[in-house]
Amino acid sequence: MLKQIKKSLKLCLLILFVGFILTSCEMPTPTPGGTSTGAITEKELNELLFEDVTVPYDGEVHSILIDNIYADKGVIVLYVNNDKTEPGTYKVSAVIKYKSIIVEKSATLTIEKYQSQIEAPAAQTLNLSSDAFKLQFSVDNGLERNLVILNESGKEIKLDEIKKPGVYNLEIYVKGDQYYQDTNHVKVVVTVVESQFEISFDSKEVIADGAEHKVEIEGTLPEGYTVEYTDNTGTEDGVYLAVATIKDAEGTVVETHRAVLVIDNPEYAEFKEYLDEFFVSYLEGDQLSVNIFCENPEDFGLEHYEASWYTFEPFEDSAIEHDLQLFKDMLIELEQFKDAPLNDLQESAYETVRKFIQYYIDYYSIDNSFYMDINYVDQFGGYVADFGTYMEAYTLRTELEVQDIVDYIESTKTAFPSYLDFLQVKADKGFPLSDYTIDEMIKYLEDVLEQGSNYYLKEILFVKIESVDFLTDAQKDDYQSQVEKAISECFVVGVQELHDGLDDFKGLLAEEDEGYFATYENGQAVYLEKLQKLLGYEDIVVETYIKEVDDQLKEAVRKVVSAQQKIVSLFNISTYAELNEVVASYPIYAGETIPSPEEQVEFLKEYAKTIVPDLKSNPDIIVKNMDQASAKVSNAVAYYMKSALDNTGSEYITLNPVKLLSSPANDVLGTLAHEGYPGHLYAYVYSKELNLSNLATVMTNTGHAEGWATYVQLNLYEYAKANSTDPKFQAVMDYLYASELSSFFLETRLDAGIHLEGWGIEKIANYMERLGYSGDSAESIYTLLTEIPTQYASYGYGKYIFVKLHTEAKKILGSHYDEVEFNAMLLSKGWTDLKQLEDTYADYMTIKCHELGIAYN
Repeated sequence: MLKQIKKSLKLCLLILFVGFILTSCEMPTPTPGGTSTGAITEKELNELLFEDVTVPYDGEVHSILIDNIYADKGVIVLYVNNDKTEPGTYKVSAVIKYKSIIVEKSATLTIEKYQSQIEAPAAQTLNLSSDAFKLQFSVDNGLERNLVILNESGKEIKLDEIKKPGVYNLEIYVKGDQYYQDTNHVKVVVTVVESQFEISFDSKEVIADGAEHKVEIEGTLPEGYTVEYTDNTGTEDGVYLAVATIKDAEGTVVETHRAVLVIDNPEYAEFKEYLDEFFVSYLEGDQLSVNIFCENPEDFGLEHYEASWYTFEPFEDSAIEHDLQLFKDMLIELEQFKDAPLNDLQESAYETVRKFIQYYIDYYSIDNSFYMDINYVDQFGGYVADFGTYMEAYTLRTELEVQDIVDYIESTKTAFPSYLDFLQVKADKGFPLSDYTIDEMIKYLEDVLEQGSNYYLKEILFVKIESVDFLTDAQKDDYQSQVEKAISECFVVGVQELHDGLDDFKGLLAEEDEGYFATYENGQAVYLEKLQKLLGYEDIVVETYIKEVDDQLKEAVRKVVSAQQKIVSLFNISTYAELNEVVASYPIYAGETIPSPEEQVEFLKEYAKTIVPDLKSNPDIIVKNMDQASAKVSNAVAYYMKSALDNTGSEYITLNPVKLLSSPANDVLGTLAHEGYPGHLYAYVYSKELNLSNLATVMTNTGHAEGWATYVQLNLYEYAKANSTDPKFQAVMDYLYASELSSFFLETRLDAGIHLEGWGIEKIANYMERLGYSGDSAESIYTLLTEIPTQYASYGYGKYIFVKLHTEAKKILGSHYDEVEFNAMLLSKGWTDLKQLEDTYADYMTIKCHELGIAYN
């Protein structure tokens, strides 16, 4: 093979020689520095110098040449891979031929990248208000576009990251390219000022009062300078994006200043009165809600109402027509304020009330919509399970509330059996429950009956009564006896009657019709109404919604796979069990022992400081576990119960010990972040500290609430990752983030598949397997989601909206993005719906970008 190559090479050289000779015959022969007489020997040809050459890049052609002193004797030289311009290392060959003698030589031609030089004034002043905001420097090769700026810590930054007044110690250089090396580094002290003049142009927020308001330059400009304003004056409410342009005597713009004039309407007294009245009617007659939301009901215009647990009362179809008309009348009453001069918060409250009323108008306008809901009896224990939850949360402030507890328990004797009447009405209308639902409810009731007169609630209520300071010891003993008797003679009796009657309603629903909304006539319409109310979008396009969720799920699954592969590589594991062991061995918090829930809350308060403002109040956060019977059937990992509007003392989080018992320690911490700090509990307390109406604080949107709580829960892993340098720990955090995110999206997607597309167990299994999940859990997922339509959308889609807004803002604002400020904005109107949240975001970004001179939209 080698001989063949050499033979080919000689053939090529021969051809080139012919060309060279023909060309050379037409050129003048150079005069050699010295000549030789006689024949040229091979030794003399070998002595001709052909040495390595190194030159800097200069854009010119460079070569390595032999000084051919024997040219007049007929010696010729041919070069291969010579004549180069661009930087690099080249192997150059020279073939010397004299008659039958051929000598081959080689050398290296190196063209080095040019060592560029940068020069810059050591001290510079930059004017924020000048359109020519840039560092002063020069480079001898003109590559100014490649400027690199390093801060005092040696971290690379962008110019807009020093667009705040102050003194910056910077180091700059110009990054090279294929022709030039990096330049020398130059240290520069940069002073950034608002203006070259002693002036200010500040934003202003005022209340509309009929007078003209304006923002103007404060201070005096030197003689010869003038200022021109645009959009700096207003009378009507609105946002005015003001610009002040300063020109010199020649009319050249020297500075541009930006400010915002916000003119907001004063609180409209008539609408404020309307909201207060609506709030009263929203809670009126419901003693349970009054107790939860009002420490002092009389301060809100409310009274103490009869304490009776929720009982089903049969009604005629005409009652639904009556309620429908009632909501229509309510909408007419609300719309008198449609064009009223409402301030920003009142406009938000208006939209909240309008969508609330409109939902019920649309809901009741669909035939049989009421009978499709499950309500009183479900696989999670229905209203019986809720009873214990609410009695635990019931606050005892006076003797009246203690008596309420007894009255509530006594009312269950008739309330619980009334749920059989509800099942009968549903069955008569053609909407019976499935055997699965009834069986699960029966199992829960059996757990309750097993406790009997010793039902867990008794001891809890005994402690609550014992701890009050407004009863004598004799009164406490008396009320505790009444509670014990009511549980034995009323609560247990009611549970038993409901339990015994449930069997009569089995076998009424065909197995293939178990999908509830998915299989009901008009079921999809009812589901869509619920979804739109949950998220706050009144015009959801099914295909678009499903595609968005689909895309987010697939991207989340891709992240899970990537994170798994990294863990497998780092830890050298091969089974899923080993993966779980690895994840469980890396808790977010440091230490060998798992901190108590209270200690974890303190950890989360430190985390919260990085993403939300401090609260003005400092409530005592109490963490407790739910009852075992409820915990076994509940689909909730935990829950937060809202506190009274006029309470700043205590807040409660309840954990599900069954759901969390076998989970990694991080699950408890993530759950406390979701329910507590900086999730639900924080957001609700923060909303109470804002100047919101009572109604806007209480009437919260689930999509916003769960979207926020899910965002901060998952962001906890990013926080932990950022505070660690251990690549293994960081890989686990990535996996936890991705796996939880994919779960939220999977549940959201399957919920839509069941209720919007009619998916059954087989389709769910097939879809899951296509994504890489096991389809073995399809049946349990199906039975779960059929009874809680839309609920998981608030987690998955809500999270999607929050991440989308954060991602877009970071991209647009760059170094001016402030996580704490941004999240304060997202919570500034309470838990509005997601559409209102996007509008609030758009207003914020419009103002923020104007002030910074950054393009938005």
